[in-house]
Amino acid sequence: MKIIYCSLILWFFVACSNEEAIGPAQESDIFDSITNKNTDDKIGYLLDSSAFYADSVIRKYIRETLNTVDGEKFTYTIHTEALNPDKEIDAIISVNRLAYAKQTAIESGHVAQAKKLAYMGPFNAFIFYDGRSNSFSIPVPVPSSPLLPLDISFANISSNKHKDLVVDFRIRNSSYKEVYFLFNNKPSKVFQWKNFDGFGTPNSEAYSFAFNPGNGPVRDILVYNAKIEAPKGEIDPFIFKPKVVNSQDLRKRFFYVPKQGKYFSAKDDPEG
Repeated sequence: MKIIYCSLILWFFVACSNEEAIGPAQESDIFDSITNKNTDDKIGYLLDSSAFYADSVIRKYIRETLNTVDGEKFTYTIHTEALNPDKEIDAIISVNRLAYAKQTAIESGHVAQAKKLAYMGPFNAFIFYDGRSNSFSIPVPVPSSPLLPLDISFANISSNKHKDLVVDFRIRNSSYKEVYFLFNNKPSKVFQWKNFDGFGTPNSEAYSFAFNPGNGPVRDILVYNAKIEAPKGEIDPFIFKPKVVNSQDLRKRFFYVPKQGKYFSAKDDPEG
């Protein structure tokens, strides 16, 4: 695995070297400049606008903050949920740049290596949209394989009154889970663990998760050992989504430390 991860890191830097330099983008400036032009038409809040208008706003913001190349084809998906205490509906916009990943591989002359590493690089990202202020956050890159877009879901972890962001992504035949909390309306990663690793090999491992009440207001994260259900027929381990069979075999318990803004395992955990 060390060789694989070294190769992934190498490819990541190769991919980054082909990116244009990203300047200090100002949050919501692009969005506000567009909405202000539409006040006469009573068009304002993104989630209340027409599909055409919302698409034009989102694509312009993505192009200018991610410095997409001219004519680049990318995809995005809007995931709506109440993500902070103001009770307004917010959104997570996940962005996938697979076409750019493939073009980057061609231009770098490392197509074979890129395919072997499932085009690993900074080609998946997400953006937080705040429904109350009608503004975007700066994009959060999630280095991963763009063969699959980010898997976005939500859960009550820091509060029962609003949801928190859970992001699953792929790196070759492995999958990872990240949890993000909002601090001053900016997403911050507080937890990461594997969903599975070594998929398609005899040494595969898998895990399941539960968010349970702990000693504080923020829920603990419990990680259980699990198994991957053997797929039928031939599959591509880079894009196939296996079924994970849960168990009651607890592997780790994580608790949230507010001062650190992250999760840590208990001291009495033998692997903590």
